Amino acid sequence: MKRTTKLLLSILPISSISLLSLVSCSTTSSNNKKPEENRTDKTPEKLPENSKKPENAEPNDQHEPSKSDSEKKPDASDNKNNIKPKKPDSERENTDQPQADQPNHHNVDFSDLEKIKTKLSYKSIKLYSDKDPRSAWFSLKNDLETFSNIFYRENKDLKNKYNLSFENNEPIYDFLKGVIDNVKVKFTNNKHSKIISFTLTDFKKTNTTTNNKENYIKEKDELDNKFKGLYPSLVAFMLLYSEDPQSYKSLEQRTQAIGFEDLYYSNRNLFNNEYPGINQVTKKLLLEYNYDLSKIYKDRIIQAKFDDTKGTLGVKIEISNNQTEPKITKEPTLIKEFNIKGFRSIDFKDENKNVLSMTLLQSNLKEMIKKGSLKKTVELLRERNNSFGVKMPLEQVEGTRLKDELFKYLLVNVDDNSYHIYNPKQTLSLQKNSKNDNTSILGLAGNMSIYPFHTRITKESINKIFITLAKEDDGKLKVTIDFEVIIPIYSVGYSDLKSPGTGASIPLTLKVNSSALID
Repeated sequence: MKRTTKLLLSILPISSISLLSLVSCSTTSSNNKKPEENRTDKTPEKLPENSKKPENAEPNDQHEPSKSDSEKKPDASDNKNNIKPKKPDSERENTDQPQADQPNHHNVDFSDLEKIKTKLSYKSIKLYSDKDPRSAWFSLKNDLETFSNIFYRENKDLKNKYNLSFENNEPIYDFLKGVIDNVKVKFTNNKHSKIISFTLTDFKKTNTTTNNKENYIKEKDELDNKFKGLYPSLVAFMLLYSEDPQSYKSLEQRTQAIGFEDLYYSNRNLFNNEYPGINQVTKKLLLEYNYDLSKIYKDRIIQAKFDDTKGTLGVKIEISNNQTEPKITKEPTLIKEFNIKGFRSIDFKDENKNVLSMTLLQSNLKEMIKKGSLKKTVELLRERNNSFGVKMPLEQVEGTRLKDELFKYLLVNVDDNSYHIYNPKQTLSLQKNSKNDNTSILGLAGNMSIYPFHTRITKESINKIFITLAKEDDGKLKVTIDFEVIIPIYSVGYSDLKSPGTGASIPLTLKVNSSALID
């Protein structure tokens, strides 16, 4: 834009330059005003032909004024008669500076960071000081609070002035000195930031310069076909359960529901013949192991993450020494992260591509009309001639009793038309009751599931309930009910998953429709 302005200034007469300056002044008013309000009385309706922008001119990257600048400037609409065109020399002088390099009125002074102490000791934090630098960093990089406490203890005058965050870089480990070097930390204030490199000290010192644990486990190039049809949340929970079954048993809610044991081995009642079960053998199939090193090392999954919206799984594995092998007793424990792609993901655009749906049987709807929460509603609507064929909202009228009944009667369908690995041969539901022998999918406490994937379904998940009455030719009354069941699809970061349902989530809407004829 500035090069274009110079070109125009060199070829336009003085009168046109004044007009151009006037137009430039009028465009500095606040962005939220309409164009008509920003025009001055002296602005002509059309610019002279020779002042039009050349067709091959570069696009103008408008530099929008900051909020505080806008507040300081007087409103252009209040000063229509006071606007003075800039002189050509003044205009030419301003355009000499690149637009992107113009000074910012809110620059933050980072001079107080030049004298800070960048060598910080973790000696008093036993959780980390007992670990070698690499092992400590795997946990420490997710523990900004501890770092902040140590930093502000050494730099009290900076407390609450900056927001701190670790940069995503690999630091340098000095095992002989017990030091983590090149830890980059971003200091942010008023959207401006500065990155400073720190040295963290007083971790466990080791004489080992090489650690073959790095070569013990590697990621595979492609996911085994046995697992491509499974959701990663199911796999994540089962991998952690298989490492320590007793500590995860407390997460289960009820007996007549799908729990960990139902998924540990191959289960023909829930899957097809290809499902191998998810147990301690599974990690050997998901990752590539060096079996020569398995004689001297042992491993266990200590944390997992999953994203059912993308079909990805991550596992954090602790690799330690086999105590019966004296040659490697000095090698430090290693914690490595592995990311596995290629699992099934939720389709938010086409619910028919997902395995989960729900049904309200005609017989159960009739029960609700004759004896349940819909009895009075149907009787009242039947008496009104103008209510037939009209979709009537019910949620606020009937209250919680209607949702209670719907939750009790809803059946769960798990239909796998893509991979065919999910294949239940039993009737599934949300709630087990004395009138049926169904198995609930909500096997975890808090109305949560593992199968077919991890989610939470409660009575409050039922929304937008509508009822429609229609007269049939034979004199019978057709009652149709429509509603939605909205459930969260989770994306969870690294944890032991013992507090399920706490990650980020995206809602998935399941639509349910049921009709019944009554006399």
